[in-house]
Amino acid sequence: MARAYREQEASPGVADMPFDERLAMLIDAEWDARRANKRTRLLRQAGFPESDANICDVRYDPDRKLDRARMMDLSNCKWVDAGRNLIVTGASGAGKSWIACALGVAACNAFKTVRYVRLPEMLDELCVAKDEAWAKTRKRYIACDLLIVDDWLLEPIGQHQTREVLEIVEARHRRGSLILCSQFAPSGWRAKLGDSAMADAVVDRIVFNSHVLHIEGKESMRKRMSDIL
Repeated sequence: MARAYREQEASPGVADMPFDERLAMLIDAEWDARRANKRTRLLRQAGFPESDANICDVRYDPDRKLDRARMMDLSNCKWVDAGRNLIVTGASGAGKSWIACALGVAACNAFKTVRYVRLPEMLDELCVAKDEAWAKTRKRYIACDLLIVDDWLLEPIGQHQTREVLEIVEARHRRGSLILCSQFAPSGWRAKLGDSAMADAVVDRIVFNSHVLHIEGKESMRKRMSDIL
């Protein structure tokens, strides 16, 4: 507000404005600055590998079979407000991670807390002794509005890891949203989770409350972008 006041003083004609108008301008400047700072903080804390991803830059090549209207609808974050999940599937290089980051950035722009993590990294952090650091890590994955888990179930995981996944999914059920990026359709998840009662519980809590976005395509996005460059 002090900086805005100095800028006012340096602007011609401002001295003739009523006090109330000048005060309103200072309050607006402070409000805008706080919102900009909060957005920057949310983006930094999210940990996106693609922090500049923007839903407006999605490529709608015919073979990808992405619907522009649906992508715009997902970017308004109403599904996050409703506590729904999003499952993004497709082959390696299809652009799953980039689209997940773009939707995460849109959520940050709507001032929602977001966390991005790869499943192997999350399991490495959680499958340790139950100390204070573990509790803080677990809370970060539970307390955010939107948790993005990349590389979801690329390979089978053990019973202890499945238990940790279940605890996160159960804690987030009805209180936060998930984006899961996977090369495999949900029909193959149970086998990778161990075909146990815990596996059934994980899949049940996720799948029946989720939108599914499948990305097709004959070429990887890496090749498409290299052709442009």
